Amino acid sequence: MTRHRSYSIVFKCQLSQEYLGDETLLGLAKRHGMSRNLMLVWTT
Repeated sequence: MTRHRSYSIVFKCQLSQEYLGDETLLGLAKRHGMSRNLMLVWTT
């Protein structure tokens, strides 16, 4: 069974700020090895 990762509020806020800057969701997702859809949930 796959264990889900948990991310800190600080990490989520950092990614949201990078996205609000000039970064694309696809670029952030690739850089951090994450799902673009998960990041979309955090930033909206």
